Amino acid sequence: MEGIYNKENLFAEFAMQKTKAKKVKFLQEMKDLKKSQPHMFRGTSISQKNFDNLIEEWSKPQPWAEVNRAIKERNRIINSVEGEDVSL
Repeated sequence: MEGIYNKENLFAEFAMQKTKAKKVKFLQEMKDLKKSQPHMFRGTSISQKNFDNLIEEWSKPQPWAEVNRAIKERNRIINSVEGEDVSL
C-alpha cells in the first residue's frame, strides 16, 4: 500500500491476513517499514515495542490465551467477596 498508514488501514490489512503465520509476517513487515520510513505512520501511536509485543503474542501456539485467562481471573477476584462468587 502506498501513502500513509492510519489506524483503520492497519486494522483492515491485518484482518485480511487469515493465518497466524501471515499475521506475524505482516506485523514484521510493518515493523520494518515503520523503522525505515516512519513518516508513513504519522498520526498513529503504534511504536516499535508495540509491534514487538504483537509479533511475540501472535507467534505463540495459542495467541491471547494467557492474557484472556489473566483478565478472567482478575474479574473473578473483583466480583467475589472473600472467595465466594457474587451474583449481580
